[in-house]
Amino acid sequence: MTVDRSVFQALESAAQNMAPTDPTSVPLRVHLAGLYLSAGEADQALKHATTALAAAPHDTTALSVAAAAASAQGNEQLAEGYRAIHAALLSPGENQSGTSAPASPQTSSNQTAQPETSASPSPSQGTNAWGSAEPGTPDAPSVNGVAEGSGHQPPAPVLEPVSQPGGWDSSDPNVVTLADVAGMHDVKQRLQRSLLGPMQNPQLREAFGKQLRGGLMLWGPPGTGKTFIARALSGELGAKFFSATPADVYGSYFGQSEQNIARLFIEARLETPGVIFLDELDAIGGRRSRRNTDQARAVVNQLLVELDGMASNDGVYVLAATNAPWDVDEALRRPGRFDRTVLVLPPDAPAREALLRLQFAGRPIAPDIDLAPLVRGTEMFSGADLVRLVEAATERALERSMQVGMVSPVTNADFQAALRDTPPSTRAWLSTAATYLAHAGTGEDFDELRAYLRTHKIG
Repeated sequence: MTVDRSVFQALESAAQNMAPTDPTSVPLRVHLAGLYLSAGEADQALKHATTALAAAPHDTTALSVAAAAASAQGNEQLAEGYRAIHAALLSPGENQSGTSAPASPQTSSNQTAQPETSASPSPSQGTNAWGSAEPGTPDAPSVNGVAEGSGHQPPAPVLEPVSQPGGWDSSDPNVVTLADVAGMHDVKQRLQRSLLGPMQNPQLREAFGKQLRGGLMLWGPPGTGKTFIARALSGELGAKFFSATPADVYGSYFGQSEQNIARLFIEARLETPGVIFLDELDAIGGRRSRRNTDQARAVVNQLLVELDGMASNDGVYVLAATNAPWDVDEALRRPGRFDRTVLVLPPDAPAREALLRLQFAGRPIAPDIDLAPLVRGTEMFSGADLVRLVEAATERALERSMQVGMVSPVTNADFQAALRDTPPSTRAWLSTAATYLAHAGTGEDFDELRAYLRTHKIG
C-alpha cells in the first residue's frame, strides 16, 4: 500500500500536539499505526500502537495492530502476548473496550515460500513451495491466542486463512494443490488412493462400499512439508481450511479446552466443504495413560466424540500432522478415527532440486552452478534444511561482495562450504525413531519407516 508521506507528516504533527495519555488521541494513533503497518514500517506502527495502548489498554483495535506489527518485526513472543490479551477481551458476546475488532491490517512484507517456517505461498510466487510451519504461521497478521490468566470465556480456536487476514475468514481453496508439492510421488499416490480418489468419485465409492469416516494423519520428521501438504489437500478438495494448534485448543480454565474443540468442528460444519487440520496431534491428543491432567484427558475424549460423529458431518474432512505418532492416544488410531496414515519423509531428489531452484530465485547465482552434486549431497535434508543451506551459501557470497565492493555471485565453492557446515536436521529425529522401533516390535504402521532407516543405515 502506497501512502503519501505528507499524510504521515500531518498525522504525526497532530499526534505530537496531543498528550500520550490523552484517551482522545487513541483513534488517531491507531489509525497512524495502521498506515505505517500497511506501508511496511513495523517499527513505527508498533511505537504508535503501544502509545495508544498506554492511554487505552483495552482498545482491541490497538491490540490487533500491535500484534501484527510485532509479528512483522519477527517478535512472535510479543505478538502472542498482544493476541492473548485481545482474545481475552473478545470473548463470545463480550467486548470490554466497546470497540469492534476489525480484520487485522494487511502487511506489505513478502511472503516467501519456505518449508514449514513461513506462510503459505500466494499463486504469484510459483509452485513447488512449502507451506507453513509446524506450528503454522499465519499468512497475514491475525488475532490469535487463548485467554491467559483471565476469567473470561475463551475465543473459538484460531482458524488461520491461507491468504486472507482475519481470525474467522475462510481460505481460498484454490491457493495450493498437490501440483505445487515438488516431487514426493509416492506420498501423492498414497493420498490419491486413500483419500482424494474416493472423495472425488462418489459413485465408484458407493459401488465398492468404501466409507470415508474418520481422518487422515500425516507423520514424519519436522520440516518435511506436512502442513503444506494438508493445505494442498484442502485445495484439491475445493474446501476451506481450518487450522488449530495446541495453543489454540488448550484453555486456562476447566472446560475451555473441550469447548474449543467443539467450536472448531462447529465452525467447519457451517463452512462446508471444509478441512479441519490439527497440527501437533501428539500434543493435542497424546496418550492419556501418560498424561496426568484431567484437561488433557478431556480434550482427547472430546476429540473422540467429534470424530465418531463425522459420519453425519457431510463435507467436513479431518487431517492431522505429528512428528511423534507413537505418542498419539491409541483410541485416536482406531478405525473410523485417524486410522489412515501417510508417512512424509525428507524430500526426494526431484523435490530437493525443485526446492533449491526455488530458493535460487532472486539471488545472484553463478551461471555455472552444478545442481547434481548438490542434490546428491543433500540426502535426508528437510525443506527447512535446504533453505538454511542456500542462506549459508548466500551469506558467504555477500561477505565476499562487501569486501570487494561489488556483487560476487554465489558459487559452487560457497555451496560446498555451506554443505560441510549444514548437517541434516532430520537425522536426530530418524535416530530417535530407530530407537523407538527397536523396542516397538513389529507393526505394519512403521514398515515404510523401517525400510527407510535400513536404506540409510540408521539405527
